[in-house]
Amino acid sequence: MNITHLRTLLAVRKTGSLSGAAAAVHLSHSAVSVQMKLLEAEIGADLFIKGKRPTILTPLGEVIALEAQEIVRRTENLRALTQADDVAGQVRLGFVPTTLETLLPVVLERLRRQFPELQVFVRSGLSERLASDIDAGALDFAFLSAPTMTRTPVQLFEIGTERLFLITAHTNKSDPQLQQILDENTYIAFNRDTRLGGDIAEFLARQGLGGDPAIELDSIDAIENLVARGFGVSVVPQRLLAPPLETNLRCIPLSSPAPIRRLMLAASPYCRRKTLRKTLARIAS
Repeated sequence: MNITHLRTLLAVRKTGSLSGAAAAVHLSHSAVSVQMKLLEAEIGADLFIKGKRPTILTPLGEVIALEAQEIVRRTENLRALTQADDVAGQVRLGFVPTTLETLLPVVLERLRRQFPELQVFVRSGLSERLASDIDAGALDFAFLSAPTMTRTPVQLFEIGTERLFLITAHTNKSDPQLQQILDENTYIAFNRDTRLGGDIAEFLARQGLGGDPAIELDSIDAIENLVARGFGVSVVPQRLLAPPLETNLRCIPLSSPAPIRRLMLAASPYCRRKTLRKTLARIAS
């Protein structure tokens, strides 16, 4: 029986739809449908109640799903045993989008130099999703921001902290008071659906400076570029391994207690690839 099909079955059960499962296991809707038909054919019985929305498992499907959970768990334990401190073969890494321009190239260069036999696969996503992928065995390690969801049993190792600054163009001569700068300039926000964007929005709200931004983007690089060109102001972190913000921007420290972003390395509690874990955890040192 194909372990991938069992993982997909569990994803359908968890999300309540083939589409939700497709997003969870990073496959197309049609691929998930084919996998479930193959699994039903192998078992010789229907696993889903036809015509129900959300997708509901039959009583037999529920029994099989419970067994599948145990099979997947045991498979991951066996996989961890076979990868005991292995520095060759494959490693699957996850990165939050804000690290793709800074941390990712450093990690790839370090791994290529130290472990030339290693095959590296990379995926980006938000912190909660990456932590879930670690828990599900879809990723080996992930760089994410803390805190992350406590229900996901992952190990977290801090690799660095990032202080937040209010940034403006060097040509912007506004008084360096947060209230006045935000009143006099267009505010450009980092995506508030992310943990970092949400923390920044919460900080501004505590200062009585909430409200909808004129521009909201997913890319810190794009925000810094717009601010440097005089299109507005923003609050961003001095990202780990990135060039100093003051090189191209006027930087104003935030008043206390401002949030500080913590970057973490996430790994499965069953991970035995200690050499790789230690190397990744010290990547910024």
